[in-house]
Amino acid sequence: MRVLERDTLQLFFGILSALLIVAFFQNNAHAAIKQIDCQTAFGEKTFTIQESTIAFHKEESGRSISSVLEAQTQRTYKGFRKVLYVNGNKHLITIKNVEKFDNSEDYLAITSPRGHKMTYPLSCSSEG
Repeated sequence: MRVLERDTLQLFFGILSALLIVAFFQNNAHAAIKQIDCQTAFGEKTFTIQESTIAFHKEESGRSISSVLEAQTQRTYKGFRKVLYVNGNKHLITIKNVEKFDNSEDYLAITSPRGHKMTYPLSCSSEG
């Protein structure tokens, strides 16, 4: 009877420690994306990336207007990709490394419904 209790106790602590390890790595892998401000090379498009939304900014008549849209996020090793549709065009935002932005690797690709694609390098910065 004592051996059975000890084996059950060891099994319980083994499962508990495995669950804690999985929870720790899962929390680090899905850490929240900080607010990231980006713009294309000549300022044609400016936007702010947050966890699940992207706010595109426009200057009209001396005031700033933003449209906030939901985006699908695919995490990569050090960065992410976000996909959203604006006015029928597919927007793909790729950030290779959130710790070190690089306008030669970070880009916005806009594809029209007919398949025409424009790619813009991005200059990004993050708060915090």
